[in-house]
Amino acid sequence: MIASPGRGKSLPLSQEQAALIREELRAILASDSFSGSKRCQDFLELVVDRALAGDHESLTERFLGARLFGRAIDYETATDSIVRVRASDVRRRLLQYYSSRPSPAVRINLIAGGYIPEFHWSEPENSESPSSLEPATLTSPAAATRSPEASAGIISPRRLLSRPSGPRRTVWMIASLVCIVGIGIFVWSQLRTSFAQTDVERFWAPILRDRAEVVICFGDTTRFWVSAKLATAIAQHPQSISIEPGQFLVIRDDSLTAGNLRAALSIMQMLNEHGIPNELRWPQEVQAVDLETRNTVFIGAFNNPWTMSLNRNLRFTFEQGGTAAEPVWTIRDNTSHRIWSLAKTDPQPIDRDFAIITRIVDPAHKRVVMSVGGLNQFGTEAAGEFLEDEAALKEFSRTAPKGWETKNIQIVLEMEVSNQRPVRPRVIGFHLW
Repeated sequence: MIASPGRGKSLPLSQEQAALIREELRAILASDSFSGSKRCQDFLELVVDRALAGDHESLTERFLGARLFGRAIDYETATDSIVRVRASDVRRRLLQYYSSRPSPAVRINLIAGGYIPEFHWSEPENSESPSSLEPATLTSPAAATRSPEASAGIISPRRLLSRPSGPRRTVWMIASLVCIVGIGIFVWSQLRTSFAQTDVERFWAPILRDRAEVVICFGDTTRFWVSAKLATAIAQHPQSISIEPGQFLVIRDDSLTAGNLRAALSIMQMLNEHGIPNELRWPQEVQAVDLETRNTVFIGAFNNPWTMSLNRNLRFTFEQGGTAAEPVWTIRDNTSHRIWSLAKTDPQPIDRDFAIITRIVDPAHKRVVMSVGGLNQFGTEAAGEFLEDEAALKEFSRTAPKGWETKNIQIVLEMEVSNQRPVRPRVIGFHLW
């Protein structure tokens, strides 16, 4: 039986059925297929909850875009495909989940082209109800001599399921064969899609192929501020420098911890989902010799000296200016000379942030080095989530040059900050080489 709140002829769900659906939903969200993607969990949970509540009218692309992805309620769905991409990812994950559970009590499906879930039961409910056993009647006079059922004007279910003979049997066999082949092709295509490489896996392919342990270097909460005058002196006279009071400060900023932690956890969860061992280290625990042959991901920007060193001579770089009391953090495009800046706004919260994602494939040392850092903690958090977000990377791959997954890459992100969380991250620049 199929029970879909979005269909006018579907059967109403009992409390017991609704409870089974919620139990199945909890199992799906906790499974390996979904535990690695918080956005897919939120998507499936929302559409199922709305469907069970009978609010299927709200399950539209526009509503989901606004509710799940922070889009304006009147955003242009024709050019922004984030909901469609996420729904496709949810369908793929559901297929993966049910490939190892062939006979659940209830199966939750999200059919292509819509966002209203269907609930498939392994056995029909109330199969003895009169509405499901309406008899078909015959009016043939010859029926009286055939059987008691026929004389009563009722077609026997056994006769309805009997095998035809002669030419009809040939037609029946051909039709059955066509159905079997069609079902086989459909199942094969679905399985092939479910195991196809995702855009997240394409971005992480150099690390996923290597299978070696990944060092995740977590950004410290210690930040260093250098005045513009001192920075110029260092560049001109690196061997002899006099530091005046106020030109060099060490700043502790514990507000950075949350964003760095969320970014690190997003990446660790994605690696764990793909069976890649990893370990978390602080910057002071990492030595250059340790990194020569290790796959490494640096988390944070100004609070992580390894990130600053990696990006120093690339197209997009981090810079810090202003004064100790009013610092300004900047991302600079060294080709177009465009800058994206963020000034200190305490005690008022900031309303946007920027971040750089860098991935360097080093064939000489057979390693991959990456950095994920924002001007503030929100940029770092958004960049970390971006790298495990299938919808976001699919949107990026749609505009990126062919072969991007094998090249060195820098991506610049801009995101809004609402209620102390980053929302609506978007790519505003990238460079491949």
